[in-house]
Amino acid sequence: DELSARGVSTTVWDVRAVKPLDPDMIAEAATHPLVITIEDGLRAGGAGEAMRDLVLGIDHRVDVHVLGVPTAYIPHGKPDAILAGFGLDAAGIVRTVDAARLLDA
Repeated sequence: DELSARGVSTTVWDVRAVKPLDPDMIAEAATHPLVITIEDGLRAGGAGEAMRDLVLGIDHRVDVHVLGVPTAYIPHGKPDAILAGFGLDAAGIVRTVDAARLLDA
């Protein structure tokens, strides 16, 4: 909703299977100038990195950002607060989009 209010058109896919990744999803993602993957699991070796590799294999000009949890010790806390700390909430996603759009300007 926040991105739409800023005039940013989005396409959202809910990845239901990681292996194999949906080829239609990857093909569509490769048609966008900016792709952001968001997962509440580990970033390293996760679905987002696999998607990035496939999308860039189709079009290396796509700006792909992979958001996820780092491979590091994470102190205990409420899940929503932990995810927000890694930019995996609505505000963090908007910040990532804004930063990517500034780089393109």
